[in-house]
Amino acid sequence: MSVMAKIQLVVGLARAFTLARMANSARIRLCSLARMRRVTTRPESLSVEPASVCNLRCPECTLGGGRLQRQGQLMNTATFENALQPLASWLVNCQFFLQGEPTLNPNLCQMIAKAHQHRIFTTISTNGQTLTPDICRELVGSGLDQIIVSIDGTTQAVYEQYRVGGSLQKAIDGIGNIVRARRELGRGNPAVTAQFIVFRHNEHQIADFKRLARQWGADRVVLKTAQIETSANAAEMIPQNSKYSRYRLTTDGTIVPKRQFNANCFRLRGTMVVAANGDVALCCYDKNCRHRLGNVNQTDALSIWNSVEADNLRRQVWGKGLEICRNCGG
Repeated sequence: MSVMAKIQLVVGLARAFTLARMANSARIRLCSLARMRRVTTRPESLSVEPASVCNLRCPECTLGGGRLQRQGQLMNTATFENALQPLASWLVNCQFFLQGEPTLNPNLCQMIAKAHQHRIFTTISTNGQTLTPDICRELVGSGLDQIIVSIDGTTQAVYEQYRVGGSLQKAIDGIGNIVRARRELGRGNPAVTAQFIVFRHNEHQIADFKRLARQWGADRVVLKTAQIETSANAAEMIPQNSKYSRYRLTTDGTIVPKRQFNANCFRLRGTMVVAANGDVALCCYDKNCRHRLGNVNQTDALSIWNSVEADNLRRQVWGKGLEICRNCGG
């Protein structure tokens, strides 16, 4: 990562840490170490879903692969504020992604700006297909701290094997447009992370990606292991280099996660996840909201977080776990 990008990220995080937030975050970690089975802290992180619709059809994505059972829609600003306002005093960061492509929501920058007013560190993750010069200027102007652009190949033929319907050149141009908007507006943020999800079909391009991402203008390069949801051809998708895989291949040709089930899942202690319609999911892997805790348009977000129902579900995870926990990389 460039020195300037590191400075901007540190400044953004430092801005977010008030005394109340630091105290809450410290308590979350102490409760985790003590393995407390009741949550008495507040969320330090909010993950919202600006859009449960997408412009690509990535096969291992729940939405792109046609396995999302929720209605596709855009989050409205009222829903976002219902999620944000009751929690803002304790939130260190807000992530604007869950399922779908966040930049398809025309109110995205307004929501980011609202979080920025509360001195909350903000991040979006995008496939980069809609990062036009105009949208990039709006994103920079919103105060966005970090943008992750997923580019899983250095040639169109390899890229589109996973990013079905996508253009590699559009994603590359998107990074350039963000960098150009920062310069034109005299801003150092958002820091630009180029992300590469490693599969067997693209692992041979890792070195090229690291080199090219710098040329495209990225401040940071991240290699991410793939989460495999479907069983068909799963063994053919995991990289040959086990370093880049979260699974191991068994003798019968099936794959199993390398990491064992985490009976002390940390995310349940500090992160609230809100879908586009306001439903509060148990966690970021509860992509179909099967373990719905409530809806921020109907109940105060803090009341949902502190509810008996929420604690009961957390205890189930911290006990034997739920089915969705079995393939979680967290």
